[in-house]
Amino acid sequence: MKHATPSRHPSLSIGIAGAGSAGLATALALARDGHQVRVFEKHQGFTTQGAGLLLQPPGVRALRTLGVDVEALNVGAPIDRLLGLSHRGWPVVDIDYQGDGARAVTRAALGEVLFDAARRAGVAFSFGCPVSGLDTQEGRAFVTHGAGEGQAQSNFDLFVAADGAASALREQAGLAARSRAYPWGALWGQFWVPGWPGATQLLQRFRGTREMMGLLPTEIGPRGVRLSLFWSIRHDALPAWRAAPIGEWKARLLSLWPEAAPVVDQITGHQDLAVATYRHTWPRGLARGPYCAVGDAGHAMSPQLGLGTTLAALDALALARALGRHGAARGPGKYARSRLMPSRMYQTLSRALTPCFQASGPGLWRDLLFGGALLVPGMRALMKRGLLAMPQPDAARRP
Repeated sequence: MKHATPSRHPSLSIGIAGAGSAGLATALALARDGHQVRVFEKHQGFTTQGAGLLLQPPGVRALRTLGVDVEALNVGAPIDRLLGLSHRGWPVVDIDYQGDGARAVTRAALGEVLFDAARRAGVAFSFGCPVSGLDTQEGRAFVTHGAGEGQAQSNFDLFVAADGAASALREQAGLAARSRAYPWGALWGQFWVPGWPGATQLLQRFRGTREMMGLLPTEIGPRGVRLSLFWSIRHDALPAWRAAPIGEWKARLLSLWPEAAPVVDQITGHQDLAVATYRHTWPRGLARGPYCAVGDAGHAMSPQLGLGTTLAALDALALARALGRHGAARGPGKYARSRLMPSRMYQTLSRALTPCFQASGPGLWRDLLFGGALLVPGMRALMKRGLLAMPQPDAARRP
């Protein structure tokens, strides 16, 4: 593996808020470069929640650079195609990942391997320890953490907000305004299905822009294929959904996608599904003084491009590289300049695509536009290149 020029800057003390994918990847990248890293997590113990996620090929390569080879570890399932069909049977989305290394994982599986790697790299964890206050004194980050009588303060050369899309720390650090929740979210659940024919495909079905259903393979084993089910729903429609018999909703799913019966038949009640909320925040910057933001804390967006975890891993590598080359004084600014424009570009594209898949309309225009575009020579390759053409920073390594 080719590495960047070893760092000439001294080891730094670095704090991180959040032990999700972004926080863990960042902690791992920085600890492997010899920094003293402490992660603060508000939950009492290590836990990862959430449905399956798609790791785009650049994200898989970024994790491999961090020493986490999800393919070699047999984490998740390989994805060789993303195919979305309208209820008319027309292709709306069709991306061929054959040979590119895309992979789908559950957040729990990815979190476990990142957590284990971070602990082996020497990262310290403080659980049940929310971060509530940020202050700057003589260029250092002074952080208030803990709850009640156990509240304390620690200071660091650098502090990283990695506490997710609903982060309040990015506002305190002056990096972004408050995030806004999209009116549309999703119901999701995970189910084992023996003999599923699309074991290496992310499949989606659409009825206009009102209804969207997805099935993402996240694990292949003796029990068959573990699928993450997604169903688009407005948040203000959730009370009515919970009040109605579950059978009525299941009938809607099967009318759109009869072949999904092996999954839908396993749903026995509303309690079998959780609700996902999507947020958007437009970053003013990704670094200010001794504070940085990575992942969704820095650039939350809708899930239409499937890039959240991939961008977080790239953020982690970029921050490690910038600190290794430029130290605590100039490194955060270098990191921010390298990542801000790509993040905003993908945020803008994701936001523009959201009404194409989550809105209240018949969607005929979408089916004609997207379906027609797939017939244009070279368009499929162009769509794919837009997702895969991400700069791949290398984490600096100490000798």
